[in-house]
Amino acid sequence: MSVMSIRVDDDKKRKLKAIASIQGKSMSSIIEDLIDDYITEFYNRNEENEELKTIMKVSEPSFNEWDNDEDDVYDNL
Repeated sequence: MSVMSIRVDDDKKRKLKAIASIQGKSMSSIIEDLIDDYITEFYNRNEENEELKTIMKVSEPSFNEWDNDEDDVYDNL
């Protein structure tokens, strides 16, 4: 699993944190669920899935190059 940083408006972050607390979830798990839903929705409504799969396969070596041991420090955060 990798780390992804995003910038979010302070008010949105506070609201998300409050909702996560009410639901007994972490903000990360809510964001991950939203990303999963977005990806699933894209695949379900997009006829260009084969093109996307091809692009992902071609880019795989580049993604592997970006992964390095220095990033491992973030995995346990």
